[in-house]
Amino acid sequence: GWVQEVRALPLAQVLHGLGAGRDRAGDPVNPRVGAELLVGAGQHLRAGEPWLRVHHEGTLGAGGRRALQDALCLGPEPPRDPPPLVAETILPEGLLPGPLGAAP
Repeated sequence: GWVQEVRALPLAQVLHGLGAGRDRAGDPVNPRVGAELLVGAGQHLRAGEPWLRVHHEGTLGAGGRRALQDALCLGPEPPRDPPPLVAETILPEGLLPGPLGAAP
């Protein structure tokens, strides 16, 4: 099918459970946990083709695998309007858009 979108929240929740996030300030973060997204909206995938690489230690249980698969939204046709790569740029107050973001 065609990648319509990849939902970020389920990915973040699974990675957090594997040690990539904190519940409280000061909690340790495992720097060996992460993910590589191998696809983007509008890309065609065939059955068995990888779309995500997860780095972790230990075991990713069936629930985590299911959550990751549910994050991938496929459709029978390419999306009509793929989302923009950059939705919005937010600058600190007083900075102007430009190559150096110089203040006036």
